Amino acid sequence: MVRVDNSTLDVDKVIPCALIVNELVSNSLKYAFPARRNGGTAEIRVNLRSDGENRFILTVSDNGIGLPESFNIENCPTLGLKLVNVLTKQLGGSLSISREGGTKFTIAFSGGITK
Repeated sequence: MVRVDNSTLDVDKVIPCALIVNELVSNSLKYAFPARRNGGTAEIRVNLRSDGENRFILTVSDNGIGLPESFNIENCPTLGLKLVNVLTKQLGGSLSISREGGTKFTIAFSGGITK
């Protein structure tokens, strides 16, 4: 499921966001759903919204097996998640990860939004 507010984002912000979404959705497809048990439905969600204060919130989440508690994106050995971390910093944003009911990456950053 994809939800995007009716906002315009500068190209300097769009490209890193697109690369982040591509990496996180690819990771969900590869790793989050190794074998769906109990006939559950696999779901990946992408949400992009403005909070009205010139802040932008990008979330990519899934209802898969989740990341291990020991996971730390700052010390991640994989190139893809290192890229997500670097692109978040390029946006001047902050990244948080939730492990409740799967995995949810939330990136908040400011600027470049016009309605």
